[in-house]
Amino acid sequence: MTAPSNPRADRLRTMMAAEGLDAVVLSHPHDVRYAVGYHSILERWQQMEPMAAAIVYADPAKPLTLVIPEANLGLVAVLNKDGDACTFGEVRTFDMLNFCEVSRYIDPDRNGGQLAEDAAGMMGAIRGSCQPDIAAAIASGLADHGMAGKAIGFDEHRVSARITAAVPHAYSDVLDFMMRVRVVKTPGELERYRKLGKLADRIIAHAGSLLHEGADWNDVQARICDFMVRNEVIPVDEGAMLFGGAYEADEFIPDLFRTRGNRALRRGDIVILETQGIHDGFWVDINRTAVVGKASAEYRHQHDVLRDAFLKMVDHLRPGVSTASLPAIGYEHLKAGGIATPEKLLVVAHGIGLMPLEIPLPFPAAGLAGVKQGFVMEEGMLISLDSLYFGAKLGPCHMENVYAITAGAPEPMYAAPLELFEAVTPEPANAA
Repeated sequence: MTAPSNPRADRLRTMMAAEGLDAVVLSHPHDVRYAVGYHSILERWQQMEPMAAAIVYADPAKPLTLVIPEANLGLVAVLNKDGDACTFGEVRTFDMLNFCEVSRYIDPDRNGGQLAEDAAGMMGAIRGSCQPDIAAAIASGLADHGMAGKAIGFDEHRVSARITAAVPHAYSDVLDFMMRVRVVKTPGELERYRKLGKLADRIIAHAGSLLHEGADWNDVQARICDFMVRNEVIPVDEGAMLFGGAYEADEFIPDLFRTRGNRALRRGDIVILETQGIHDGFWVDINRTAVVGKASAEYRHQHDVLRDAFLKMVDHLRPGVSTASLPAIGYEHLKAGGIATPEKLLVVAHGIGLMPLEIPLPFPAAGLAGVKQGFVMEEGMLISLDSLYFGAKLGPCHMENVYAITAGAPEPMYAAPLELFEAVTPEPANAA
């Protein structure tokens, strides 16, 4: 068996009380993982229809409920092999196509082994019969726990609509609410991100080590992806890098959203090393700037001014401070430092965790309000500070770090230096 709850679900229950909710039904993969820790390969298929759900009741006496295909009980055993990664007090099962039907057949030639034993050990947590689909399984659980006529929040309206005949309820949309819940991390989540931060430092160091005059940009990206996968990080896509590539022949545009390259890197090329990926469900998002060869004194000065502006903004990552105040701090420092077109500085401070952009504002939060209105930082938030200068005179210059908001100074999650990386090929030693 597993632990019947976890600190994330406890935080969710506490906040549900203020919303007047008797239960929430979560079927978005991020929310399911947040509430119970469950995830599977099925979520990576990116189906429009949910493949799992979690039910969280406001009453802590009612069980934290995991709703999954019956055939995936073995997967829960795998998730919990080294600890309580997936926590629940009750399991509700349903048929997924005919996978479960086939899995029920006892194969006389198969030796189940320890996995079969561990999966069988969870049978005591299953309540009710296996239902024909996920909606029926959710409805069965809610009805059995007396939720008819209650206030229930859903992160997927279709689920509410599908079960309302079986379990009448007062519907609430909890997508915005769940973002407010998730954006402040539990101590366990912060510890997980500290471990991820060490991986991010290794990734950015490896990325920098691949740069040299004559390097192929497509090969650099592929090798970064390979390094990430071998270190249990899922790259954002087949390129891993957010910026860099070509549009026309014989060019390299460092601040173009990622495309394929079409020539070897040359001395003087600027490379934006923004690497993104997922480890343990959390996003890596780290950004440094590199130059192939020695940077000019003018460009190095520009980078140093940007770095100092970044550090000034970092000093304002405190509880009670609005993220909307940060862009002006960066702009004024660049302007005072004589940087051309300081208006080309893009500053975004956003939460990060199960998604790369976590902004606790009402939908739609990724519009201009995400920066201009911003949000007030709270202790326990993980804030990714993006400082992206797109000036054309000397070329772009970017940096990004993630910080935990504490009662005092912000805690950096990444230790990689903010200094400019210069990819200089060592001169061959003179022959004796």
